[in-house]
Amino acid sequence: MMARIVFLLLLNVLAFNFSKAQNVAETELTLAPVFSDHMVLQRNKPIKIYGNVASGTDVTVGFLGRIRTVTTDGSGKWSVTFPASKEGGPYDISVSTKNQEVNVRDILIGDVWLCSGQSNMAFALQDAKTGPEELAAGKFDYNLRLLKMSGTVSTGNAAWDSASLHKINQYKFFAGSWKTLDKSSAATFSAIGYYFGKQIKKETNVPIGLIQVALGGSPTESWIDRALLEQDQQFTGMLTDWQHSNLVMDWCRERAAKNISNAQSKDQKHPFQPGYNFQASIVPLTDFPIAGVIWYQGESNVFNVSLHEQLFEMLVKNWREKWGYAFPFYYVQLSSIERPNWPEFRDSQRKLLTTIPNSGMAVSYDFGDSLDVHPTQKKEVGERLALLALRDTYKKNVVAEGPVPEKATLTNGEIRIRFFNGKGFWSKQKNLLTKNNAPLTGFELLTENGKQMSANAKISGNEIVINVPAGERISTVLYAYKPFTRANLYNEAGLPASTFSIAVK
Repeated sequence: MMARIVFLLLLNVLAFNFSKAQNVAETELTLAPVFSDHMVLQRNKPIKIYGNVASGTDVTVGFLGRIRTVTTDGSGKWSVTFPASKEGGPYDISVSTKNQEVNVRDILIGDVWLCSGQSNMAFALQDAKTGPEELAAGKFDYNLRLLKMSGTVSTGNAAWDSASLHKINQYKFFAGSWKTLDKSSAATFSAIGYYFGKQIKKETNVPIGLIQVALGGSPTESWIDRALLEQDQQFTGMLTDWQHSNLVMDWCRERAAKNISNAQSKDQKHPFQPGYNFQASIVPLTDFPIAGVIWYQGESNVFNVSLHEQLFEMLVKNWREKWGYAFPFYYVQLSSIERPNWPEFRDSQRKLLTTIPNSGMAVSYDFGDSLDVHPTQKKEVGERLALLALRDTYKKNVVAEGPVPEKATLTNGEIRIRFFNGKGFWSKQKNLLTKNNAPLTGFELLTENGKQMSANAKISGNEIVINVPAGERISTVLYAYKPFTRANLYNEAGLPASTFSIAVK
């Protein structure tokens, strides 16, 4: 009897302490997690500062010599908006109530780029081919800042404990704070994001903030608003029972099953689940203006090329609608590796450029690894993304794309393919070439009856000339259409042609 009384008293004490802690958390003055020392705010956009405290509290915010006071709503949320500002800094933000004060220091105003996707975007600088040399050089720019939103629970091949399962269900998966650029912060940050930001900062001299929100293995659908997916009946099975849906990659379902194998609830959530990463990481950022997005993802959707096309278009539209403007969206075409569907997927990504406005694609197959889905040459990929942004966002006169096929015509037994250099001032293609002047490789022909054959192709100025084998009726020219390819067509800027297919007229 005495033991029972002691047990009940202990329960009451624990409940009281939990309630007390909860009340303290609800009344504590906080800013949204994206606000911390060393942050970068987006220039030329109204600056919204927001957070939480007890409902009905007056909150005073000071920034750039201006003061705003607001009263929190019934849920304790508060926000104030300051006018758009040009680049500059460092500045401070002060936020106070009658009894509390929070200060955010060393703030820059510049351009904020969101770096998202799966493992190749998350691939750390320290592991990249050029990473150790870059870190050893120690040339870190004060005006380049990093916010790495890391997963707080590993999605490795292990079962989660109850605390991890609970955290995932609360959407408390991503966490991080802004850092100045130094050896420690750069080492574990996205290599592609780092090199992209470094190049943009060098060419524009504008402070740059990079936000990394990427998760290895995550499928496209995990980054889309679940409510949007629910509007399309074809995704019903994916949403109601995603762990058994053939619309979700086998590997993703198998890994999730392992992670949540200790779960007691049938509604246990997982970051590979449709809509999860959107809710956990994108929603908290949509009140925070950005300059644009760089994206490297697709490996977990390559099994279904046509489905990915729909999902990727949905994702870009979804994000732009949530932020409220059509920011640029630059993505990486998948690399090359000995796996099925990769040529078709790369070609599909190229075609999406025509259906997604204000987008650009960086080619990466020439840095591929036949066996490793994580090629280590990230510097070149980040810099190719930067070229797209420099040309299209910053309006610099640079060549940002390799040769783009314009037209393929059949005349007198030979096919001629004319190329141009994409958009911009330097769009007219002067000369085609191969890397190190090696023999041209990578071209194939597809006949009207579906037979695929290698092509005898040669360069003639800004055209490719292909002799048609006698008796063959050719419908399509294919380029870089092997899963792992050594195709080697470049332009004078040293940029490769994309994997492509083009109909012969």
